[in-house]
Amino acid sequence: MTAPHMNVSSILTQTVDRHPTKEALVFEGRRWTYAAWNARINRICHALSDMGVRPLDRVALYLKTDEASATLYFACQKIGAVVVPMNFRLAAAEVAHILRDSGARVLAYSQSLAPSAQAAARDVRSTHDFIAVAPPGASIPAGHHDYETLADGGNAAEPDYRAEAEQLSALVYTSGTTGRPKGVMHTHANDVAIAMNCTMEYSLCAADRALHIAPLYHVGGMQAYFLPHVLVGGTNIIMSLYEAGNTLEAIQAESITTLFAVPTQIQQMLFHPRFRDFDVSSLRMITTGGAAIAAATMERVLREFCSGLYNGYGMTEASLTLLLHPEDALARPGSCGKPTLVSQARIIPHDPQRDVPPDETVPAGAVGQLIVQGPQMMTGYWNNPAETARKMKHGWLYTGDLFSQDADGYYSFQGRTDDMIVSGGENIYPREVEEVLYRCPGVREAAVIGLPDPQWGHTVTAVIVRSDPQLDAAGIDSFCQGSGLLAAFKRPRRFFFAEQLPLNPSGKVLKHELIRQYGPKT
Repeated sequence: MTAPHMNVSSILTQTVDRHPTKEALVFEGRRWTYAAWNARINRICHALSDMGVRPLDRVALYLKTDEASATLYFACQKIGAVVVPMNFRLAAAEVAHILRDSGARVLAYSQSLAPSAQAAARDVRSTHDFIAVAPPGASIPAGHHDYETLADGGNAAEPDYRAEAEQLSALVYTSGTTGRPKGVMHTHANDVAIAMNCTMEYSLCAADRALHIAPLYHVGGMQAYFLPHVLVGGTNIIMSLYEAGNTLEAIQAESITTLFAVPTQIQQMLFHPRFRDFDVSSLRMITTGGAAIAAATMERVLREFCSGLYNGYGMTEASLTLLLHPEDALARPGSCGKPTLVSQARIIPHDPQRDVPPDETVPAGAVGQLIVQGPQMMTGYWNNPAETARKMKHGWLYTGDLFSQDADGYYSFQGRTDDMIVSGGENIYPREVEEVLYRCPGVREAAVIGLPDPQWGHTVTAVIVRSDPQLDAAGIDSFCQGSGLLAAFKRPRRFFFAEQLPLNPSGKVLKHELIRQYGPKT
């Protein structure tokens, strides 16, 4: 899939050669052509080298979603350094864990995150240099480098370095929904494969104008969306902070053609009170992922927002492995489609008591664990051989996600293996219950969990975010009973109403947090 000479740096430099004067990057009113942005990246390259950064040294990015996060990412790739992007919502102790675990030599941080960055770095001996991304005139701590000074001055020549395809490109730490985050090892070959896969699947081209509302510290935002648009010479418009109204405004003002948004963000835009006031006709594609999108939401997007809706499935460990294309969206709402061009997938029995081999698959319609493989698959977890061995077996990645596959080969997400509810001896998959709840008038968002029950083992429980404040538990239960879509034993027996659902940075509902919040207190 990946040519031996290609690396992440070549994705940019080849585009600079083809489209030097084309608009590459837009951020908060500032605009750069590919040639101008590349020169800016090169200045950062030389600045990092002057700090002593060498190939395979780690550079941590504790940054808000901005131009600096993209520029520093490519600068690291050009000199063979390993990027360690971090969630800007992390607390100081969590930042310290990642700095310590990765052995990062340099930490770049946003000025607004300076207190947490400095607190985290105090006890981490491996981190020697600090780059502050700050507005003009802001006070920079003594001994720290000012990002804008580095980016605007100095040597703009191309660095004399070429990373090998199998060389480490990034350590992308997982969201940490179960325990401490793990560093997922991406090579240049992995990330080039992701970029090429997405480019082909989405039919991207140089005329595309991408709006980036997803954080660039995440694989979905950077490797699977930003990189593909750089590969084809598209224009990247970065929003520093997502808000539904501002996003709709940006689509109209910048004639956006492609948008990646998680299902929660799509819901927020659809329910925005001024949604119909904005001209979103420039959009030819919305791609979503990170969490399962409800069939009812998908149908509304196709009718009211954009007919070119792609629903993908991937993970930090193997990005974009399944994809539902627009031509199949109406016929198979809620499905994640089929394996992408570079991917293979199978569904095997979910049996925690034994090592299930990859050739032991379940029949059509049955639910089991999804396993995948392809050139985008990680090489393992940093400093964690035990977890690597648990997840990567027989040449496949065991995802821990439950799926079913219909007779035509389309895959549908049913939940995490840890989320499956056993009630009265019956296996209940939360996703099929949630799909019905999303069809109930007045339901904006829904999450289904199992709470302990002395008689049945677990009780099916629904946590609902309402769009109609008059909706109550009796009304939802009546809808479920009358829908003809849900067996009696799968119906929720308990309901809770919330203002919002807790989400991780990928847009996935934190069900363990819901269980902690609504379950029995110990």
